[in-house]
Order: sequence, then structure tokens, then C-alpha cells
Amino acid sequence: MSSIIPLLNLLSRGILFGVATYKAIKTKEKGWTILSVAFFIAMLDIENYILKPLGITIDPHIYPIVSKIPSFYIGILLLGAAFMLKYDTIRPRHITIIGIVLVASYAWIFAMAVGMFRGNFMLSSLCPSLILGGALVYLAFILWEHVVEKRSLQALFPLGIAGVGVLNLTYPFTRHVDWFYPLAFLGAAIFRLIAAIGALKMVIFVPKTPQKTPHLVIKPGAYWTTDEGKALDIASKMNTVMITRKHPTNEINSSTLVYWVTKVREGEIRENVYAISPTKIDILTDLIAKAFKVGYNLLYIDCLEFLILENGFNPAMKFLYTVKDIAIENNGSILLVINPRVLDEHQMKIIEKEFQKL
Repeated sequence: MSSIIPLLNLLSRGILFGVATYKAIKTKEKGWTILSVAFFIAMLDIENYILKPLGITIDPHIYPIVSKIPSFYIGILLLGAAFMLKYDTIRPRHITIIGIVLVASYAWIFAMAVGMFRGNFMLSSLCPSLILGGALVYLAFILWEHVVEKRSLQALFPLGIAGVGVLNLTYPFTRHVDWFYPLAFLGAAIFRLIAAIGALKMVIFVPKTPQKTPHLVIKPGAYWTTDEGKALDIASKMNTVMITRKHPTNEINSSTLVYWVTKVREGEIRENVYAISPTKIDILTDLIAKAFKVGYNLLYIDCLEFLILENGFNPAMKFLYTVKDIAIENNGSILLVINPRVLDEHQMKIIEKEFQKL
């Protein structure tokens, strides 16, 4: 069993790195790029129980110090990735938090180098374990928000990450408990494997392929209208991705993929119908891209005003620009149903510049 644990750890870390890298390349999101770097460093972590079976040894005099450094590196990167995934930017307060963690990391390494902890493992491990474990738990909370189907294997990603985080928080106190630490290492391997399975499921999540033969009622392009009835008629005749504020009814045809934008629930409501938070427009962008890849050819949006209210005008427009490009690039269309009286003159001019009135 002891020889399997390092291999499980290495395998699960490799899968997490591969999934994060794939996601970063596909979405070009900074958060996933940072996360891939963190998982790469974690894959090369300096831990004797991993290195010894691989035939790698480190000078025992420097091991107590160098084995702690990756925890600081990974923890800081995980914090940065979590901030980017949640806010799509690094805000001043985030820079302050990361700066404090960096200073604490440097001071702790210096303290270990000068022998301040007098070889006491628990004391020397407190700060790196707190930073790494805390960052993993915080990242798990952020990743939970990215899970589209809470009852699917996707949920294993944040749950596994949280499990590894909790074990890291207990590490300084349990490492020298003879009966427990082998179980803790095995637990970490299992939690990472669970997270890897969930991450794979999250990345390969693909909407159901529409059953209807693609039909173009309108030419590929970007449109807006005030006539909801006309827009719905067009949507009913095409393979439509519907982003709506209206509660989805059973009358929606099987060739319509519905994302109900709401704060009251999340996840799958029934086949091809999902509830999603209005603030998760980055996740929505990825879901829309996947839908157009499998045959959808119209993006219908009737909740622009709500997206603006929850995210601000500029982020909402950035979302529109991106999904417009996705639709057109896949020979499809985007159709907005809006009320011009809700938007100010400047906002309407921006929309009219990008979208043709239908």
C-alpha cells in the first residue's frame, strides 16, 4: 500500500494540472492559467514520501526548509487563481492580501533558515500549512460556484480540493502521530483523485446535442428587438440557447437549451434546463461556447437588464461582445430582447452599434 500512495498522489496531481491547463487554453481565462501553474508546482512538490519511491533524495540538512517553500508558492498562486475566478480581476485588497502572505512567507523561511524554531516540526510547519490549507479551502468555495450540476460528478472537484485543504491545515499536528499520518497521506491521495475526477467531468461537460436539423430563420449575425413574441417565434424554429429570466416551462421544445438566470437555485432543473446565478457570466460564456460547438445556432437573451444590474454595464457588455463572437464564429446568431426605456441613451448607442434592430 505504501508504494501505491505516492503513485496515486503523482497521478492525481498530474490530472489536475492537465485539466487546469486544458481549461486555460480553451477559455484563455487568467484564473485557470494561474491554477495550472499552481498544480504544476504541486506535481513537483518536494515531499520525501513521494520522492523516495522515485529514487530522488534531498540533503537532510536542507530538507526541512526546502520542503516548506512549495507550500508558500502554491498557496499564493491558489489565492491569485481564486480571486481571478471569482472577480475576473485582481483588486487592490487582493494585492494587499497576497502581499501580506508574501511577506509572511519570506519572514517564515528566514526564521527557519536561522534556526528560530530549533527543529520543532509543528512550529515550523504552522505558517506554510495554514497558507496552503487555507488557500485550498477558499479555492474550493470558489470552484463550488463554477459547478453547473451540483448533483453530478462535477461537485467532486471542489469537495476533493476542500478535503486536501483540511488535511493540510491539520498537518503540523498530525505528522508525527504514527498511526494517523500514513492514513492522512492516503486520504490526501484519495481526495486529490476525487478532485481530479470532478475536474475531468467539469471540463468535458457538454450540453445535449439538439435533435432538430439546424435551420437558419435569420441570417448569421447580431440582432436586437423589442418584440418578444417575434423573437420567441424565431427561437422556436432554431436550435436555441436561451438565457432567460422567465421560469422555464415544460412547453419549451427539446431543441432549446435553457439557462434560467436566477438567484434562488442552481444546477439542473430537468434535461437541458439549468438554473445559474446572474453573476456567473464567465461560466455562462464557456457553456454557450460548448453549446454552439455541438450544433446550437441561436443565442436568445431576454435578461440583459438583469445582467447589467447584477454585474454592471461594462462587464455585461464584455459578456455580450464575447458571446456574439462565439455565435458568429460558429455561423450562428445572437438575438437580444430588450426594453430601450430601461437603458440610458449612451448604453443604447453602444448596443445599436454592435447589434442590428430586427
